[in-house]
Amino acid sequence: MEVKLLRYDLMKNILQNSENSPIISNLGPTSDELWHLTKELEIHPRERNFYTYGSMGLCSSIALGISINTTEKVISIDGDGSLLMNLGTLSTIGRISPANLIIVVCDNEMWAQTGYQPTATAFNTDLEKVAKSCGFKNTFKCTNINEFKNTFSKSLNLNGPTMIVAKTKETGEFPEVTPVEPEFTVYRFRNSMMNNNEAKL
Repeated sequence: MEVKLLRYDLMKNILQNSENSPIISNLGPTSDELWHLTKELEIHPRERNFYTYGSMGLCSSIALGISINTTEKVISIDGDGSLLMNLGTLSTIGRISPANLIIVVCDNEMWAQTGYQPTATAFNTDLEKVAKSCGFKNTFKCTNINEFKNTFSKSLNLNGPTMIVAKTKETGEFPEVTPVEPEFTVYRFRNSMMNNNEAKL
């Protein structure tokens, strides 16, 4: 299986097609790239971006909490290493079954930031099958940007929860760390949700 999908391209497509939906991003390069992309696309600051700095393993758990408090689509951009640290969140999501939750897992089969050590997905763990067995309504796997674009577009119109495992490759380059303060992220994000009459956060 040849992987041609870059996380940066994947997230750019999400930003361009999510309107004002809440996006919760995994810590490290995922949040850094999302922040830089909002500037590149001239939508910075995007009030509905929630950067989970310092919260490894909790990206999709935070997205779950948000999804059960709004009728809007909620998108989690998680990583294989982080999700594996808190795998029980998938069974909780399957049990609660929020129709508006989409989880995109950037699965590069490694912890790239700490030395490219392989994660369990490099061996026998298939996160798409795990999600399906936990009760996710829709599960998909993508290996290139066209597959992802089609899958993500379809997912926006499906009743979830939905899991998209995007098999990504690493370039060996990391974006500049962004000047994001976690406390301000929470303040900004909460205010943006409270300004929406549908949200109960």
